[in-house]
Amino acid sequence: MYEAFYGLSQKPFLMRPDADYLYLSKGHQAALSMLEYVFMSQSGFAVITGEIGSGKTSLVRKLLQSSDSSLAVGVVNNTRIESYPEFLQWVLLAFDVDFAGAESSAPRLYKLLSDFLTQQHIQQRRPILIIDEAHNLDAEMIEHLRMLSNLNVDKMDLLQLVLVGQSGLRATLAEEALLPFVHRVAVDCHLEPLDLDETHAYIRHRLMVAGAQHEIFTNASIPSIWEASRGIPRIINLLCDTALLFGFAEQLSTIGDDLIHDVINDKRQSLSPIAAV
Repeated sequence: MYEAFYGLSQKPFLMRPDADYLYLSKGHQAALSMLEYVFMSQSGFAVITGEIGSGKTSLVRKLLQSSDSSLAVGVVNNTRIESYPEFLQWVLLAFDVDFAGAESSAPRLYKLLSDFLTQQHIQQRRPILIIDEAHNLDAEMIEHLRMLSNLNVDKMDLLQLVLVGQSGLRATLAEEALLPFVHRVAVDCHLEPLDLDETHAYIRHRLMVAGAQHEIFTNASIPSIWEASRGIPRIINLLCDTALLFGFAEQLSTIGDDLIHDVINDKRQSLSPIAAV
């Protein structure tokens, strides 16, 4: 609706994860570099955590864009799983392994996965399993993951693990029963919220990707966006998208601090997690 008015080719602040719009703050760049290291080497497990809307999924999608044919990457997004056989089915689906007609017992599904991983090894491909929303997994399921990773040929692990989730994942991994899993974690990153300067750079970056030819948000508007969003990218998107809509309605060529406060007040009347400013 407002794209043409602001000279944009598309909406720059959509709520869904989009690797093309990923802004690499210092924290995001460090996490991406660590994940790239995991993808390039057999270095153990990786754990990436962050609050809701911190950019975890976009980071993973950015990584997948650059993965090559020597890797077989499977992604499990559904982690509200009730049983080990169901979990194995999701893993097989992630790797496009057909288990239709197979007995749905854990031993049979495990054998299918083992055969697939062995075949990938023979073809000199390295399987990497990414578990998104991993904070929903309980300690027992994470222990099952560790046991899966014990599959090996000639002392080489057949499966690498990347766990991505909210901060609750760290609490689960702190349980004593999961100490053997934690001992195999080679990369451990927590995505912190953006600071004020990063918030300004984030907004400018997304506008530029969307085709902006001039500054749309004034310098004075950025501190209010940062404070209300607490530096969380998804909430920044919510505020900025609404501000562009309000600005278009009022035919404002730039978005100032007064309009941002109008947006914040509007969002406080809804279910949006907007902080007081």
